[in-house]
Parts: sequence; C-alpha cells; structure tokens
Amino acid sequence: MGGFPWSARTRRLIFVVVMLVVLTFPLITTVVTRAQIERSGVDVTATVIQTTQNGDAYLVAFRLPAEIDPDQDNYSAEVDRATYEEAAASKEIGVRVLVDRPEAHRVDGEIRSKAPYVMVAVADALVLAVGLWWVRVGRRRPTVLIRANSPLEAADPDEPGSLGRQPDDAYEAVGTVLSADDAEVVLDVGDRQVVVTLAGYENPVPVGSPARARGPIIG
Repeated sequence: MGGFPWSARTRRLIFVVVMLVVLTFPLITTVVTRAQIERSGVDVTATVIQTTQNGDAYLVAFRLPAEIDPDQDNYSAEVDRATYEEAAASKEIGVRVLVDRPEAHRVDGEIRSKAPYVMVAVADALVLAVGLWWVRVGRRRPTVLIRANSPLEAADPDEPGSLGRQPDDAYEAVGTVLSADDAEVVLDVGDRQVVVTLAGYENPVPVGSPARARGPIIG
C-alpha cells in the first residue's frame, strides 16, 4: 500500500487550505457564538453607564447584572436611534447573554457591521485565486529534454512526480502525461515539465495518466 504522495503541488495545496482556514476561522467562531446566544442565552436588563452619539452612530456603554458578570466589566455596542434614546432616558437596556460567558451577548437594537464578512470574503477570494494559480504553476523550473532509452512505463498513481539521476548516468522522470504523439511525450513532474523524445520507443501510457521515462538529458 503506497503512502500519500507529498509532492510539491500537494504541499502547496495544503498551505493554501490552511491559509483559508486561518482567515475564516475567527468569523466562523463569531457566527457559532451568535447562534449559541440565540439558542441558549438568557434575557437580562443591563445598566447603561454612558450613551454617545458619533455622527450617525449611536453608542451605548453598559454593565451586565452582577449575577451574570461578577467582574462588572464595561461593554459597549452600536444600536439604532430608537433604542439609543430609550436607553439614554431609562439608563437600562435589554441584553441576551450566555450565563457562563458574559462577553458573549447581543444587545437589543444592536447594529452589527457587515465589514468583517466583506473583508473575509475578499481575502478568501484573493487567497483562493492566487493559491490555485500557485498550486497549478508553482515555482516552475526550466523544462528538461530527455531522449528515451527504453519504452515508457505506467507509474503508480501514488508515486510523486520526480526527476532523478540513475546509477548509469541516465535520468528517470515520473510524472503525469500532459501530451503525447509519435515523436515525444510531455510529462509534468511537479516543479517542471520534462519532454521525452521517444527515439523510436513506444509509449503505452495515455494522456492524463502517470508515466515513467528513462534516458539521458539532451537539453
């Protein structure tokens, strides 16, 4: 049983996936927390300690009840105008909060910015576009030309692409067949392409399948 083919392309793909996870994870955590608040939170009345209008933004600072937040930390939120005016007059505001996590809460009338969603979506799109190009092209090394000294052979699909020197000073190339005709075969070995001049030898491997070619480098 062959191992996982840790080719250069595979490593690049894993790196791109990790970057997408790192960029998206905070937003996913926020969405999950908000769902938990709606599902398991309790409604309480918080004490308003300050109200501030900044242009079109209405900000309310508050403290949660001591039985919910023994540390009595200050929190703030942007709310709509009606909620702001009511909070300013009554010095109270409704909050839905997780009992064991007072920092996880939703304020009545709260206005939540869509900017984080837009920023993450744009960042993910850029990483995905550049990453897929990088996975496909990568750091391409110069094309190598080999003259076959034997018929090409089918290679194990799990075998990573490679180009290596053999004891007889010939080279062995293992990679996916990109194109083939009666004269030559082009292999993608991961970080470069190898053009194999058949020199009269047969190629039984179809396009898209992994192949093995041997012979001296001629260019």
